[in-house]
Amino acid sequence: MKALVKSLSLNTKIILMALIPFVIFTSIFIAYSYSSTKSALLQEKKNQIEDVTKTAYHFLESMNEKVEAGEYTLKEAKEITKHYIASIRYGRDMDDYVWINDLEPRMIVHPSDGLRGKSVKTFVDKAGKPLFNDVVALVKKQDKGFVNYIWNSKADSNVFVEKYSYVELFKPWGWVLGTGIYVDDVNDYIFSVFLNQAMFGFIGLIVIGALFAFVLKTSVSNPLLTMANQLKETSLQVANGSKVTYNTSTQLSAATNEQAASLQETVASVDEISSMIRRNTEFAEDSKKSGEQSEYEVQNGKRTIDEMLYAIENISNSNTDAMKKMESSNNQVQEILNIIKEIEDKTKVINDIVFQTKLLSFNASVEAARSGESGKGFAVVAEEIGSLASMSGAASDEIKVLIDESIKNVEAIVSGTTAMVNEVIQSSSKTVDAGRQKAGQCKEVLDKIVFNVQNVNGKITEIASACNEQTQGVNEITNAIRLIDETTIQNNNSAQEASRSAANLKGQADNLDDIVKLVIDLVGGDKAA
Repeated sequence: MKALVKSLSLNTKIILMALIPFVIFTSIFIAYSYSSTKSALLQEKKNQIEDVTKTAYHFLESMNEKVEAGEYTLKEAKEITKHYIASIRYGRDMDDYVWINDLEPRMIVHPSDGLRGKSVKTFVDKAGKPLFNDVVALVKKQDKGFVNYIWNSKADSNVFVEKYSYVELFKPWGWVLGTGIYVDDVNDYIFSVFLNQAMFGFIGLIVIGALFAFVLKTSVSNPLLTMANQLKETSLQVANGSKVTYNTSTQLSAATNEQAASLQETVASVDEISSMIRRNTEFAEDSKKSGEQSEYEVQNGKRTIDEMLYAIENISNSNTDAMKKMESSNNQVQEILNIIKEIEDKTKVINDIVFQTKLLSFNASVEAARSGESGKGFAVVAEEIGSLASMSGAASDEIKVLIDESIKNVEAIVSGTTAMVNEVIQSSSKTVDAGRQKAGQCKEVLDKIVFNVQNVNGKITEIASACNEQTQGVNEITNAIRLIDETTIQNNNSAQEASRSAANLKGQADNLDDIVKLVIDLVGGDKAA
């Protein structure tokens, strides 16, 4: 039953909901009307046979008045009355009659020859009821009234039906007048009337149902189906969109995770660059200190050379003092040479750092390119670091050239000084002018060394400044990468949230599709769905 109701369309359900109460009400109304109409018609029939009996009764009264007036004898009046009562016919087919029996009871007037003039004291109907004895008992008790009994049908004498009769006692003559109606006549008439009404009601019900179905289909079902189809298309579009969003969010989340990993590697590389730049800065500071120390030593050497020039004036006075001074000068020059070589070693370390900085700057540029739009700023900073590293490399190369030239000059000085000492030792016959000339040459060389050392200090200062700028740039890169990393994490969280939202949206779209199916099932039934 439940499956049958579910398979019905919405129109059918609404029509049934509207028509079933109407049918039930109509059925109850028809049943009530049938019962009340039957009672009313039966009462009308009873009133009719009562009126017929009253008419016959009034005729007996008039005849009795004529007997009392001497117009007729009692016998003549009874005979006239018999003929008159026997001639009475009424009803739709004019086959209903009036009978008369006395209080014996004996049948006086009746259309049946089998009863007329005979005693009906022992007469019983098909139900075994002593009809006429009951009639006599009734009129003796209350003069008139109704009796019901079983009698032969008018249509078929072999069929027995229920019948009502009205009887009334005419006391002056002791006669009982009566006439009856067949209940089946009343039932047949009512049935025919209500059959016609039922037919008209059924036709009206069909017409109303058809109109109601048309109105429901055009005003309810079709709009509902249209909305359901539109909702279904919308749910499909939402489901497809949520699926695309879900896939895109998943891909974005994976890409963001990969980008975050790359950024972590970049941060590690930048941290390494920062560490190397800090070491480069430390080396630059050490080189600067060494350069300052070299300058100080060169200044001391210059002062020594000045003193040596003064001593050369007195060289002729003491070759021993000159030898000692020359040895002292050689030692100091050797120390300057050692310092310059140490600067050369520091310069090599700076070159190594510059090379590592360039390599890390290149790696940072590659990682920035992989980061896409968000890594453009990082690429600019990485390029600036590369430029600074190139400048540091160029400065380091210039320092190396200066140092190489200084080493050659110092070695030349040492070599010349050594030759000079040897010449002094081998022969002290060199003139003071030759010594003064050599001392002047030493002064000139030391002036060049001072100039070169000062240039070296300037380059080292520039390197230190560049390293500081590199440190600041790397810090900015680190902060930018961290900001990108935070943004990447936020993007990843947003992508995951979008993925969850897309999955939720897809679930809601599926629920909407199920609701649409239920609406279609409701409107069109399972078969239509």
